[in-house]
Amino acid sequence: MKAARLYGEEDIRIDDVEAPTPGEGEVLVDVAACGICGSDLHFYQHTDDFFDDEDLPQTLGHEIGGTIAATGEGVDLAVGTEVVLGPHTPCGECWCCEEGKYNLCRDLNATSARPGGYAEQVVESADNAVPLPDGVSPADAAIAQPVSVGLHAVRQSPLGVGDSVAVVGAGPIGLGAIRSAKAAGGGPIYVSEPQDSRREVAADFGADVLIDPTEEDPVERIHEETGRGADVAFEAVGHENTLTQAVESTRADGHTTVIGVFSGPAEFEPQLLVQDQRTVGGSTSHLVGPRLTEEYGVVIRQLENGDLDAEKYVTSRVGLDDIVADGFDALTDDESEERKILVCP
Repeated sequence: MKAARLYGEEDIRIDDVEAPTPGEGEVLVDVAACGICGSDLHFYQHTDDFFDDEDLPQTLGHEIGGTIAATGEGVDLAVGTEVVLGPHTPCGECWCCEEGKYNLCRDLNATSARPGGYAEQVVESADNAVPLPDGVSPADAAIAQPVSVGLHAVRQSPLGVGDSVAVVGAGPIGLGAIRSAKAAGGGPIYVSEPQDSRREVAADFGADVLIDPTEEDPVERIHEETGRGADVAFEAVGHENTLTQAVESTRADGHTTVIGVFSGPAEFEPQLLVQDQRTVGGSTSHLVGPRLTEEYGVVIRQLENGDLDAEKYVTSRVGLDDIVADGFDALTDDESEERKILVCP
């Protein structure tokens, strides 16, 4: 079968590799689509920071939807079942797992599908395969993973009904946070995003006020309109400037949840927290393991009933052979308006 494999910094090649075989408790899945995640972009651009030479080549990709092609022993799911895959397998034994915090597992298998979603087939634990209802295609369901990240961040935050919200960054994760904050009763929702097309989609996902940070100061705008600052903010970019912007957007005793993935240290002024008793918390991934469907299920139901339109979330679908030029390179191009690209082997 064909697979896209990372050999080094900005070096992905299409190789012929042996198809994986499902073992006990596993399923073999024909990949319909796999989304390119921000973490994959970090791996692509800064390979040496994440992988040793002996770890390469490696097939990335964890936002996977597909159809079960074969099963190992002890699997109840039938061949032909359309599924979306959870990306992580917790150990089930550490203190985090014992407390049900599976996404914080101390021995988490960060990408459990093998070889990875940028391939024609993958093997995954049957426990990570979520069957899809009629009317939800596995190619569309691949967005369940990134949308669930935004949902989890909102659930982790202290957001309450009627709370004002600031979201910094309207990329794939930010859009999930916007949608979930609106569903949780937050509002008005202010979104700071420099790209025109992303602001437009943010409005479709529930943003009430759209701010171009290249044209005006989002912090001043939010404080002026709310009279005190946002109750809750979400940082969905992963940069020191946007972290500061998110915190400064909040009121005294406000809270900021950080979702963005940072590629290195960030300079930050702690006095922003001390002087106004603000708090900052992190949110990582989404519920996994035995709790996977608690958040995946929400997104799947939204796709099923039409509340979530995959076509508004996804900007392009590309073939495996075009994953570099039309996928990774397009997403790392500052002039590109791509947002979420699905690779369809």
